[in-house]
Amino acid sequence: MAKKKTTSKKTTTKNTTEEKTTKGKEKPPESLVEKKQTVYKKMRVNMWRTRLHGEELGIYQSLKYRAKTRLYAKDFDTEGVVEIDGEKKWIVAYNKEKWQNRTKDNARLLLRLFTILEEKMGVGTGGNFVGGIELSITHSLIQSYEIKHAAPVFFVQLPRSPDLIKIVRGWRLQGTRWSWPLLPEKKEDKLQMVKARGTVGLGRDYDIFLGDVKIARVDNQRMTKDTEIEIFDENLAKDSHFVAILALFGTLVFFMKDVEEIIEHNYKGMKETGTTDYKVPRHEAILFRNPRFMTRK
Repeated sequence: MAKKKTTSKKTTTKNTTEEKTTKGKEKPPESLVEKKQTVYKKMRVNMWRTRLHGEELGIYQSLKYRAKTRLYAKDFDTEGVVEIDGEKKWIVAYNKEKWQNRTKDNARLLLRLFTILEEKMGVGTGGNFVGGIELSITHSLIQSYEIKHAAPVFFVQLPRSPDLIKIVRGWRLQGTRWSWPLLPEKKEDKLQMVKARGTVGLGRDYDIFLGDVKIARVDNQRMTKDTEIEIFDENLAKDSHFVAILALFGTLVFFMKDVEEIIEHNYKGMKETGTTDYKVPRHEAILFRNPRFMTRK
């Protein structure tokens, strides 16, 4: 009986050098490999080092912004710009001189975003309020006492919204954690909580979650004074309030170290006594007012 002729299959190697370098190395489990997510909106917050930029306002342009909206305060300076999908859209303004002259017992930080004011044939467009954020040292001290370490609290103000949204630092074993609500706007909407989880290591980078789903990321570039923001949720990328809050949060990272030092300074005495020497200013005391009482006729 004749033996059947056997044919050996040829094995081809795509890259022998790659095989040598990866030999003996195990592939990580598929669950640990981060899949590339679709970016539905990309933003870049740039806080300038110098005042030699086209968007820098000067006194004359500042007056034009103030003429457009009273929310561009007298003591504001424009110190940044926000790009959305590669196009410059908003300016970042804040009370620069007051912040630079702050003390640890007397400090106020107020940041606001406005659409870029453009003039074409004498007709001005832009200069509209996009959103603002303000540090509350008093609320920060309350939160710090609750979680036993310096925990800043910021209040967000949005156009055409009566709500004051709080961005709060919470407790986390390693790294930092922040959260804020997505309040219902329609009857069928549900209350949702956004969580910003700081990555462990140098810098102030954050992964943004809704539940267990990563919906965005905030990547702070300390050397270039940029913050890159990517949104991975299609619906939230279209939500103007969510986009504005994320841009404000991306701006806050440039101030966070100084803010934490202020809170820590005023919180020290509270650890044992529950009492602080911080004098609550009027603009923070108003945040504790009962809105039902204020609306009574």
